[in-house]
Amino acid sequence: MFGIGLGSLVRIGFRVSDHILKQQEIERSRTASERARLQAEASREKAIEENARHRRTQLEDEIARASVAVECPNCGATGNRIRKGSTGFCQFCGTAIQISSSGIAYIADPIEKVKALAAEEIKQKSGDSGNDKNQ
Repeated sequence: MFGIGLGSLVRIGFRVSDHILKQQEIERSRTASERARLQAEASREKAIEENARHRRTQLEDEIARASVAVECPNCGATGNRIRKGSTGFCQFCGTAIQISSSGIAYIADPIEKVKALAAEEIKQKSGDSGNDKNQ
């Protein structure tokens, strides 16, 4: 009828089957490559996050070593952290608190208070967005 023999149909069938199998193998390879890429990206993001967490911890440790928790000598409020050897302010009543280099707190003398206020004003004008005004 059409002049195609059974042998030709079988050969065509095998070629189509081979082509389908090759396409499936290519798709499996692509899927495996994409999965590996996504896993590598997730691992990289996790490493970046761990590194950032480690840096934050180091910074927090450094701040903890360089500052002390202070009870305000004026109002008795706790929760103030002020860097050793500097003057900060009570976050509740605003009293200027001077911290010695050894970590002893006392109400700052007027000159130190003016210096601390000036330093804080300069920080604010320069755009320093540091939220910890007690440092």
